Amino acid sequence: MESPLANPYSTPAANLYGSNSGGAADAVSPSTIAILSATRPWVRFMSVLMWIGVALMLLVAAGMGLVSVLGAAKSISSGPLGGVQLVVFAVIYGVLAFLYIFPAIKLWKYANRIGSLGATRSVADLDAALNEQRSFWKFVGVMTIIMISLYLVAVIGFVAIGATAAMKAGAFNH
Repeated sequence: MESPLANPYSTPAANLYGSNSGGAADAVSPSTIAILSATRPWVRFMSVLMWIGVALMLLVAAGMGLVSVLGAAKSISSGPLGGVQLVVFAVIYGVLAFLYIFPAIKLWKYANRIGSLGATRSVADLDAALNEQRSFWKFVGVMTIIMISLYLVAVIGFVAIGATAAMKAGAFNH
């Protein structure tokens, strides 16, 4: 930023967002820190639950994959997909587990950033905490849109399959 003495004829300017001095004006209020700190244990709890969910889903996926590879799936090979269905479910569980990793990381980082904010009262730490929360909610929002879209496609597909089966069975013939 130029010195105010550089051009005495320039229009006056003011920083509408407060001072950039780095002093007490840049500290986050104690009430804001208290509110965020009260959410920290719950954020950490939800992150731990997500990590446990990831571990269990990966364990189940590995178990299904192992069962299908070892041939123990012969008892279900009479199903419509044969022994392939365990492999398909194992892959689905594996993909779902990996989808939970990103939000689990974001919640963990958010809790860490709240801890840093409590120690420093810095606006930069508040921004970092809120950015982790923003990333978490953006991911959750995008995944919600994707899931709603998949549900709509599935409903339309099931209705179409049902209508096709009914027509083949002659349900619409008078």
